[in-house]
Amino acid sequence: MHARRRSIRFSGTEVTISAALKDGFFGADRKHTFDVKKIKKISNSEPGFSRPGKLTFSVEGASDEVVKNPASGGDQVDMNTFCYGSLDTGRVRKLVAEIEKARKAT
Repeated sequence: MHARRRSIRFSGTEVTISAALKDGFFGADRKHTFDVKKIKKISNSEPGFSRPGKLTFSVEGASDEVVKNPASGGDQVDMNTFCYGSLDTGRVRKLVAEIEKARKAT
C-alpha cells in the first residue's frame, strides 16, 4: 500500500516500511523490515479532519530516529510509522488485523 510518499508491505511474517527521501538528483528510498515476532505493540490513529492517520509499530531493538529529509509530500516520522489518508482507512484496518493474526500465530 502506498500513501504520503511511504509504502508498507506485509509478507505474512515480515513488515517492510519504505520512505521516499530527497537524496541526490533522483531521490532514494529508505527501507525498514522487521519480523512480526519483534512487534511489541501496534497503535493506529485514524485520520481526522486535515490530519493523516498513523499506523505505528513498537518494535524491539528498532531505531526511533525521525527521517529528516522526506521527499516532497512525505512526513517527518520514524521508520516504524506509516502515515495514510482517509481513503486508505479500511485497507489499513485489514492490514492491522492480518498482522495481529500473524503475531498470535507465532
